[in-house]
Amino acid sequence: MFKRKYVYIFAVIVILSLVIAYNYMYKSHRNIEDEKAVFTTESKAFQKEYVNDIDTATKKYIDKTIEVSGIITEIDMDNFTLDSAIVCYADVSTLQNIKLLSNVRVKGRSIGYDELLEIIKLDQVIIINPKD
Repeated sequence: MFKRKYVYIFAVIVILSLVIAYNYMYKSHRNIEDEKAVFTTESKAFQKEYVNDIDTATKKYIDKTIEVSGIITEIDMDNFTLDSAIVCYADVSTLQNIKLLSNVRVKGRSIGYDELLEIIKLDQVIIINPKD
């Protein structure tokens, strides 16, 4: 009788663990376009926060949806750069619709700061409003 009880308890624990692990591993993806920005800032002010205190800025912005305004200073195959300080990773359709030296407002997810290159990285970037 006791063995059967322990087998049932063990089976319930295993099944519950598998359900939790599955839900953790296969979370639905975030849609930055539908999310409301947690922070809105200018690119120079955004960069200044990281330069002044990397740890505080990282804790404040990491994995948050952020709107940033700035001038496009560089365009590559899979990203563009705002004010030589913020690298924005975007899809091909977004990259085809931007022009060098245009003033834009973008929304994306902060994925960190590269101390060596002194650049902030955003991914899943979309153009909110081309200002030019």
